[in-house]
Amino acid sequence: MSTPQPPGLPWKAVGIGLAIMTLEGYDLVAFGATTSLLLHHQPWHLSLSALGMLGSLTPVGMLIGALLVGQFTDRYGRRGTTLVSIVLVALGMFASGVAANPEIFGAGRFVVGLGVGAIFPALAPLVFELAPAKRKNLTSAIVLCGNTVGGSLAAVVANTVLAGNFRLEYLIGGIAAVVLVPVTLLWLPESPAYQGKTATPARDSGMRLVLRPPYLGTTILFCGMVICSFLLIFGMNTWLPQLMQAARYPLGSSLTFLMLLNLGATVGGLGMAVVADRVGSKGPVIASFLVAGLAIVALSVRTPQVILYATVLIGGAGVLGVQGLINVYLSRVYPVHARASAIGVALGVGRIGAIAGPTLGGWILAAGFAPRWNFVLFALPALLGALLAIANRAKSPLRNTQDRPGLPSAEPTR
Repeated sequence: MSTPQPPGLPWKAVGIGLAIMTLEGYDLVAFGATTSLLLHHQPWHLSLSALGMLGSLTPVGMLIGALLVGQFTDRYGRRGTTLVSIVLVALGMFASGVAANPEIFGAGRFVVGLGVGAIFPALAPLVFELAPAKRKNLTSAIVLCGNTVGGSLAAVVANTVLAGNFRLEYLIGGIAAVVLVPVTLLWLPESPAYQGKTATPARDSGMRLVLRPPYLGTTILFCGMVICSFLLIFGMNTWLPQLMQAARYPLGSSLTFLMLLNLGATVGGLGMAVVADRVGSKGPVIASFLVAGLAIVALSVRTPQVILYATVLIGGAGVLGVQGLINVYLSRVYPVHARASAIGVALGVGRIGAIAGPTLGGWILAAGFAPRWNFVLFALPALLGALLAIANRAKSPLRNTQDRPGLPSAEPTR
């Protein structure tokens, strides 16, 4: 007999999940926060191209980690895989902090990428399965707030603590990861679906199920949606200040727009999560993509400052908030023993968008289009994401019963 869902949010698990995602956000921003220090670190004599190569190692590790971790999480449980991922992050951060040469530093950043790429595909289904049926989107959205908190902390540390020494940024991240290991071990529960269970049989492999009919078409659509989401997230976070400057806004105002974009993601993302818990996942995902596209296009029109700021806030809810909704949508559609594999595949393939977003933005700005067309072109991934969500006929029930291994909470329409 299944254990009934608790009536309220599992605050202990939510708090630990928030701390873990804060660590992830810190680690992702740490490299960008120390690039100038790395360039001026005399013993290494790094060129811009060499620094770019070092920076690319973390996204590569994230792609590999996300693709590999799902099947381990689905076979051996969420909690243990999350712990291993945190340990990998700790090892990578310490290796980066004490590296004697660029090669060791790069290896450390690659290991950080493996750990960071693995954390969310392991943690997301755990948070989903621990959350009450009526609060799954909200719980996921609260946990994801850690990303922006961690990124802000990395910037604060870089601006106030480093004093010309890049190593401390990474050592602080490694220490935080070490502290999180016993906290997670003591207080983060295992999913009810895996308590007392052993590995699922190989014939029930989550990865095999995700990549074969009747789920294959659904998996492809979800991968496309995540690619579009990451294109928006990484493209707008990288290029919004430059887009606004190209539209003849001053630099100070452009940086304000970036802060408002992330504030809108936090507040608006929580609001959209509440709506998704009431009406289901598909509609809010479509709406978020459309809101993102419309807001980006609206930025090309000169309006009073209050309206412009409001547009950026609303756009942030769509641009940065849609990914959290997609994660829960994924979790609702796939059976419990394939859930982490599905999230891992979607996030792993979605890293194509994370890599392409900054590149696309650079190409658009370098092409010399009129400022209005810059925004229109940036809005196209949002429109494509909405079309993919509309095409996705996978059933996503408003509420899930308590998950049990082997029992699908929903299936794609055949």
